[in-house]
Amino acid sequence: MTPLALSTAATLALIVGVAVALAFIGGLIMLAMRRRAAARGPDIPPGMRPGPADEVLERQHIDRTMARGVAFMLLIAPWLAVIWLGEPGQNADDERELAARSVERGEMWFQVSSEENPTGFGCARCHGEQGEGGTVAYTSPDGQVIPEYPVPALNTVCGGASTGHPLITSVADIQTTIMEGREGTPMPSWSVRFAGPMNDQQILDLINYLVKLNQGNVPFEQNICTNPQAAAATPAPGPTTTPGESQ
Repeated sequence: MTPLALSTAATLALIVGVAVALAFIGGLIMLAMRRRAAARGPDIPPGMRPGPADEVLERQHIDRTMARGVAFMLLIAPWLAVIWLGEPGQNADDERELAARSVERGEMWFQVSSEENPTGFGCARCHGEQGEGGTVAYTSPDGQVIPEYPVPALNTVCGGASTGHPLITSVADIQTTIMEGREGTPMPSWSVRFAGPMNDQQILDLINYLVKLNQGNVPFEQNICTNPQAAAATPAPGPTTTPGESQ
């Protein structure tokens, strides 16, 4: 009889032995799994599990949070330095932008009101579209009718006496004239502080526009609006003036 030729009894005994061995191994595996589950504790959902102990919170979570904060500060600190170093240049750019917008608004106030420019106050009606001056009909307080009253040019007003404006010695004189007007002339008050329709910001915009308008017509050496030395060297005007005199 060959080794593989087994009797029926031997075959049954082998099968039973293998089954018992497999059952024993399975039992060992289940016992090990139960012990591991018992070591882990009950299967509690994460949201219902107790929080970490104080020691864990103090040593792990707090230290981790502090480390993240330090890393964040190390990351953002160079950017703060860059922003701080660029702040003066940004402020200068903002100031130039605000000045340019003020000039644009001042030009709108200066022009005659129209469909395209409904906010114009009509300064150009008397002083010319480019501030070159002109004439206007005017009746003096004593009833004298002057059909062509000479209106001064405003594109050279920053030259003061050197360009035919002896009553203008500084930007403050220009502002005062716009706000209060000029008694005995066609120049009325334009400020709401007196009898006019313009607020302080609109008058400031108008002055900025006039200063810009003068830059191409008045040399810097004579420009009392932009050159402090020229303004300081300009003598004060006389106390009176006559109608029609350059202003």
